[in-house]
Amino acid sequence: MPPAKKKSSPSPASRPLHDQPQACGQDFARPLVTVDVVIFTVQAQHLQVLLVRRPTGEGEPFPGMLALPGGFVDVERDATLLDCAVRKLRDKTGLHTHHLEQLGSWGSAGRDPRGWSVTQVYMALVPAPVPTVAAPDTASTAQWLDVDTACASPLAFDHATLLNAALARLRSKVEYTSLPAFLLPEPFTLPQLQQVYEV
Repeated sequence: MPPAKKKSSPSPASRPLHDQPQACGQDFARPLVTVDVVIFTVQAQHLQVLLVRRPTGEGEPFPGMLALPGGFVDVERDATLLDCAVRKLRDKTGLHTHHLEQLGSWGSAGRDPRGWSVTQVYMALVPAPVPTVAAPDTASTAQWLDVDTACASPLAFDHATLLNAALARLRSKVEYTSLPAFLLPEPFTLPQLQQVYEV
């Protein structure tokens, strides 16, 4: 009688999920994950962006430099990246928006001196008149700058790249959407809307 054939073990890919080795138990370095928000408004017929000053405490990267509002994802509080963007908008600026859209992701080993990092960027539009930035940790350092001035200023991390990408997105969508309406308080007139398109 020929010997019984050994039963082959299922390949790892064919095993049920609960039998798979857990990747989270492996020891490997993980990137820093952040969300940044590019916030635009129109004031005095100028397109402006909100920037904040980086803290100057020990170990803080780019101390005192201008930067976009943002920060780390909190896995205990943020169920999604959008949740984190809404929280950062609220906590860092105290502002509210009816338009918050995902712009894209940027990541590399060199964008943050603290380690390999990836950021998810959102673009927000806030109608004028813009309320005072009320968040306690940024109220004294937040400032609205004309986009041309902001783009010419040295910004922390790779935030100049992020700002330029958001500006390109905004200008391209003006050509085929009603996006500029989110930069106006309601109600608004057609001449007011036309003026924002021209800005």
